[in-house]
Amino acid sequence: MNSPKKFNPVLLGRIMKLALPRRTAFYGAIVLTLTQSCLSAIQPNFYSHAIDEYIMKGTSEGLGMWCLIILSLLITQTLLGFLNSYLSEKIGQDVILRMRNYTYKHLINLRQSFFDKTPVGTSVTRTISDIETVTELFSAGLITIAGDAFQIIIILVCMFAISWKLTLLTLLVLPFLMWAANFFRKGVRDSFQQVRNEVSRLNSFLQEHITGMHIVQLFNRQEKEFSKFNRINAAHRDAHIRGIFYYAVFFPIVEFLVAVTLAIILLYGTGGIMQKSLQPGELTAFIMFVNLFFRPVRAIADRFNNIQMGMVAAERIFQLLDDAENIEASGNVVPQKLKGEIRFENVWFAYEGENWVIRDLSFTVKPGETFAIVGHTGSGKTTVIGLISRFYRHQRGKIYIDGVDIESYDLQTLRKRIVSVLQDVFLFSGSIADNIRLKNQEITDIEITEAARMIGAYDFIDHLPGRFDFNVMERGMSLSMGQRQLISFIRALACKPEIIILDEATSNIDSETEQLIQKAILQLLNNRTAVVIAHRLSTIRHADRILYMKNGEKLEEGTHYELMLKNGLYASMYKAQQFSGDNIIA
Repeated sequence: MNSPKKFNPVLLGRIMKLALPRRTAFYGAIVLTLTQSCLSAIQPNFYSHAIDEYIMKGTSEGLGMWCLIILSLLITQTLLGFLNSYLSEKIGQDVILRMRNYTYKHLINLRQSFFDKTPVGTSVTRTISDIETVTELFSAGLITIAGDAFQIIIILVCMFAISWKLTLLTLLVLPFLMWAANFFRKGVRDSFQQVRNEVSRLNSFLQEHITGMHIVQLFNRQEKEFSKFNRINAAHRDAHIRGIFYYAVFFPIVEFLVAVTLAIILLYGTGGIMQKSLQPGELTAFIMFVNLFFRPVRAIADRFNNIQMGMVAAERIFQLLDDAENIEASGNVVPQKLKGEIRFENVWFAYEGENWVIRDLSFTVKPGETFAIVGHTGSGKTTVIGLISRFYRHQRGKIYIDGVDIESYDLQTLRKRIVSVLQDVFLFSGSIADNIRLKNQEITDIEITEAARMIGAYDFIDHLPGRFDFNVMERGMSLSMGQRQLISFIRALACKPEIIILDEATSNIDSETEQLIQKAILQLLNNRTAVVIAHRLSTIRHADRILYMKNGEKLEEGTHYELMLKNGLYASMYKAQQFSGDNIIA
């Protein structure tokens, strides 16, 4: 996405609304900033008075008191600066908290298709570093610019009061300064956008490769993957260097213009002193005013850059938040309990365009029935269970549960009634009990223990340090694949669903654990509707009905006995597995 070329007041208004709960602090920060700017702007007048009325006249009477006044002014200015900085940063952090909560809440309500197409690193960048940049709008942006502008106005008034001629001479360099500031602003804005893009690429690469590090090491890809990382990292560095170049050009130009202005002021000011039209204290004050004048002018260019960076980051964030197309739609039907009937009527589905993964699929699963779906890899089996759980939305046809259109159900309630046990078990870092409960406090410790006994996993958990409080670590890496699978079965049983989905739930475990799980499955499926996907056809021989799929289409359906008598595709697959002694289909 290209960075915005024009100031967007609507976008800025949306950001400012996030600060409304902190409006008292926001207004307070503005008052503190303006007060601090005013005190800073009038400070040279005090020095001018002290020089002309005391030092130049050679009298010390009253000079001490005047020095105390100047010291008090500096102390007050310092305290105001502290309070202003603290309030501005606090407001910024509060906005970050609120904005990050909005973003994450939005992410967890997006369709699965969004995560299929969007790199994880992109979502991480939006939620972490992009939002962090928005705080610059408050800590070093809008409030500070208001103070800088106010300070410039006061300084100009004070300068004109001393000498309008010297003031006009000072303003001669302003067009050159504005040109340099505009050049700086445009260059840094574009380089910042490149930096944000490269940060997103870095996050995506690191997330993917750290997660898949065992594959990198297994196939000796360390050097090649490091080479890829080096290129991405170098692009990130180069983007930063382009921004550094504009900083390196802009600030020396400003310093040069300040030096030229001061030289002109000293030349004409000295002549004014000799002609008695200007006092030494006034010239000293004017030189201080010139430095004070260029300081906020120089800073404003950088402040606008901070605003631009915050606006670019905010636009990326709001583009994500405004993505209503990928929000999961929820209906109004709230079932307290399901009978468990599932019916597909002429369902078509494609992940993208019209590349159909499911084609005109129709079948019915009766309440309490075990319905198995088989077929080779890519036949659409897993997609079917994704449609039942509403991870994806079908394009044509109808899907009914208990005779009600699946899209009419309240999504959260529906998913409480449907539980999936998947081949790739994901466990969060934390205790076994937390991974079974998944923040559902309605599931008691007694129910967890009872479910573990029914599954047959209680003994192995009982021997772990801390038992149900044992930390499984990230992705459950402290447990074996079989143990993780058993925990996923406990999780499913503890939820007490009416519909169970098993997606090749025994394909990654040893035969001993499989025997344990097969016994547990009988408990799990008792009086429940079950949709089972299995590579090992021997595990679904006793299913009430079996659906054979190929290329997203239903080719055969019936019991194991009926399909074997038919001697079709299912029978051929089953015999091939029996003959080879390998119960796994490629």
